[in-house]
Amino acid sequence: MKMVSLLDYSPIISDRLIGDEIYTKIKSTLTTGGPVTVDLDGIKSMATFCAKQIFGRLYLELGSSEFFNQIQLKNATDDVKTIIRIGIQNALEERSAS
Repeated sequence: MKMVSLLDYSPIISDRLIGDEIYTKIKSTLTTGGPVTVDLDGIKSMATFCAKQIFGRLYLELGSSEFFNQIQLKNATDDVKTIIRIGIQNALEERSAS
């Protein structure tokens, strides 16, 4: 299993450019033969729009079961896991509204 560490982006992910960079890292690692472990060590918080931009987008692209088969979270605090869930939910709601 391949690893993508987000330690360089700690302690808070709250910038769209960084969100794009993280999404691209995870996506390119997946295309070279996932699954991928995303190591959130050092991440204390994340803006919900970044969670939607990264994990919501991946969820929509991969589908529910493939997302959970291909993306594993490591060292994520309960707060960060909640923010990621909200980001995925927001992406789903935005898709169904369009």
